[in-house]
Amino acid sequence: MSAEELGRMYDRFTDYAWRYEGRDVYTVDGEQERIQAFLRGGTLPRKTRDNNGWIRIVEDARTRGAQIGRVRVVGRPVTDYTRFEFAAYPDNIAAGEDIEVIDREQLDPAWSEVPDFWLFDDTTAFVQHFDDEGRFLGAEPVEDVAPFVQIRQLLIDLATTVPAGRYALDTVPRQRTTPVPAPPALTVPSLSR
Repeated sequence: MSAEELGRMYDRFTDYAWRYEGRDVYTVDGEQERIQAFLRGGTLPRKTRDNNGWIRIVEDARTRGAQIGRVRVVGRPVTDYTRFEFAAYPDNIAAGEDIEVIDREQLDPAWSEVPDFWLFDDTTAFVQHFDDEGRFLGAEPVEDVAPFVQIRQLLIDLATTVPAGRYALDTVPRQRTTPVPAPPALTVPSLSR
């Protein structure tokens, strides 16, 4: 499944679309210039529905009474991509996206096996595949959605909501004294060609 096919799902869900975002680096076509400008100390241009498709998707979902959210896993040391992404979050949050964060150090090591995925309305889930540099390769539907629903609920209960994009990337939050337990067992489809 291509990015475009996965993108069509954003018009079909009725209650929520939710992402588990577990990588430290993503390579997205067209973002490299913005990342380099950000790293040089430049200000990121505001994202609006007129210049950013994601903002349009989030606002359209909110208008029809649906919600888009994610839990972003943050690894240490924090990557430049993560810093860039967090600098861009205020526009996502202003558009209505619910962004929560959990530090990788708070997760049981078994979480390293959980792939990025999208979950729609507790009924449909797609595992996302990336290469080693974080380039999107495609997505595959999963047959058993139940463990993905369990992961969502577990992380929503334990993650920290980003207050207007001000999550402190330079400090490890200390809200948990024991790691988040291991995730449920997943059957992850391989990328079909």
